[in-house]
Amino acid sequence: MERESETAISLLAEFRLRRWARMHYVSSHQRKNSWNPIVLDEMRIKDLEMEKTTKENSMKARVSSMYVPLAPDVTSRIDEAHNEISTPHILKIQDAPSRQFPTTSNELLSE
Repeated sequence: MERESETAISLLAEFRLRRWARMHYVSSHQRKNSWNPIVLDEMRIKDLEMEKTTKENSMKARVSSMYVPLAPDVTSRIDEAHNEISTPHILKIQDAPSRQFPTTSNELLSE
C-alpha cells in the first residue's frame, strides 16, 4: 500500500514539475544543469516541439511568399446609399366576412 501511494505521489510530483517546466520555459543557454532532471527533460521536449513547428511555419511562409499581394487602388469606389425603400411582399388575404365560401357548401344547405 505504501509503495502505491509513493508511486502515485511521485507521479503527481512529476506531472507538476513537467507543467511547471512548460509554464516557466527558458531557452537552452539559460538553463542550469543543477535543475531537476524532469524539468530539464520537459524543456528539451518543448525545444523539439518548437523546432518542429518552426520548420512547418517556415514552409508555410515560403509558400505564401510566392504570391505577391495586389496594391490597393487609389481610386476606390463607394456606392451611394439606396434611396428607394422596397415594399414588402405580403400576400393579401381578404377579411373573413368578405370571403366567399365554396358554392358546394351553399348547395348542401339548400338541399
